[in-house]
Amino acid sequence: MKVCELCAVDFTAYHLLRPLGVALREGGIDVWFCSTDGGGLRALEREGFKTYAVPISRNYNVFAHLVSLFRLVGLFRRERFDIVHAHTPIAGLIGRVAARIAGVPVVIYTAHGFYFHENMHGLVKKLFVAVERFGARLSDVVFVQSREDYEEALSLGIAPENKLIHIGNGVDIDKFDRSRYEQKASVIRGELSLGEGPVVGFVGRIVREKGAVEFVKAASMVAERFPSAEFVMIGEPLPSDRDGCFEEVQRLKKQLNLGSRLKLVGYRRDVAKLMSVFDVFVLPSYREGMPRSLIEAMATGLPVVATDIRGCREEVEDRVNGILVPPRSHEALAEAVAEILSDGHLRSEMGARGRERARRYFDERDVIERQTREIGKLIASKNV
Repeated sequence: MKVCELCAVDFTAYHLLRPLGVALREGGIDVWFCSTDGGGLRALEREGFKTYAVPISRNYNVFAHLVSLFRLVGLFRRERFDIVHAHTPIAGLIGRVAARIAGVPVVIYTAHGFYFHENMHGLVKKLFVAVERFGARLSDVVFVQSREDYEEALSLGIAPENKLIHIGNGVDIDKFDRSRYEQKASVIRGELSLGEGPVVGFVGRIVREKGAVEFVKAASMVAERFPSAEFVMIGEPLPSDRDGCFEEVQRLKKQLNLGSRLKLVGYRRDVAKLMSVFDVFVLPSYREGMPRSLIEAMATGLPVVATDIRGCREEVEDRVNGILVPPRSHEALAEAVAEILSDGHLRSEMGARGRERARRYFDERDVIERQTREIGKLIASKNV
C-alpha cells in the first residue's frame, strides 16, 4: 500500500503532515511526501520517508500550474500510488485533477481552511465555492478541520454529507506542557535576551493575513502602559510570501521605538520551549482554517487573544480561555492584551481553562486516529 501526501510547500509537509505520515507508516503503509522543496523534504528524508519535489506555485500562474499538473500525473503513473491525499487549496486542486487523470484508486482532500471567508466579496466567494465543489467531485472523501467549515460546506453544497468528514485539528499536548521547561526558564529567557517583565508572544508566518502589522502596532500601545513588557515574534515569511509585510514590521519596530523590546527571532523548531516563557499569546489573523499555533498556546497553559474569525472562535471561548477581538484592529488587540496583563488571577484562570480545553478537544492523537480509521474504510470499500 502506497500513499502520497501532497501539499504546496514542505513547511506544511514537515510541521503539519508528518505526524499522520508516521501513523500511516506504523500501520504498514509506504508514505511519500510531495511538495515544493524548501528544505523540509530533506528533513523528512532523514526520518526515513520518501519524497519527491514538484514546484507548486501559490499564486494564480496558470502556466506554472499546468507544469505542476503534468509532472504530478507522471509521478502518480510511475509510482502507482494507491492513495493521493492532497492538502492546501492550490496543491489540493491540481493534485486531485492529476490523481484522477493518472487513475489513482483513492483520492482524499483535507480542507485545512477554505480560502473563501465571511468578509470576501460575494462574486469572488461564489467563484471559490464553485472551485471547491469541482474539487470535491474529484475526491472520494473531504476531511475538514474546522466545524464551521464543515457546516458551511454542507450548506453551500460543496459536497454531500456522506463525503464530508469533520476531523478537527490538534497538537502533541504533552510536548507543550510548560512544566517540562520550568527549571530552564531563566536560560530560555536569557537565550531570547528577555528581562523579568511579562512576555507577549506571536508564532506564525510574518505576513499581513496573520495580523503581523497589527501585532507590532498593538505592542507599541501595550509597551506604553507596561514599561517592563516585552514582545516576541517567532516565524518568518515563506519564500513564496511576497507581501512586503516583514519589511514593514522591521520599519515599524524602528518607527515606534520598540527597539530591543520587540524580538524577531525568525523560524524556530523549538517553539514549545520558547512559548513556555510567554505570559500571553496573540494571533491577530484576518482569516484562518483551524490555527495550530492557538492550540499550541492553549496546551502551554497561556491565555490567548485572537481575532473573532472562523477557526479562532472554535478554539477560543471568549472570556473563558481568552479574548476575541475584531480583525484588523490593533487598538482592540492592545486593550485585550492589557486587560490580561493587568490581572494575574485572570491570566492564570484563562491559561488553565485553555490547557484543559486543548486536552479535551484538540489532542493530535484523536485527529490522527479519525483519519487513519476513515482511510482504512476507504481502502476496504475500494478493494485496494
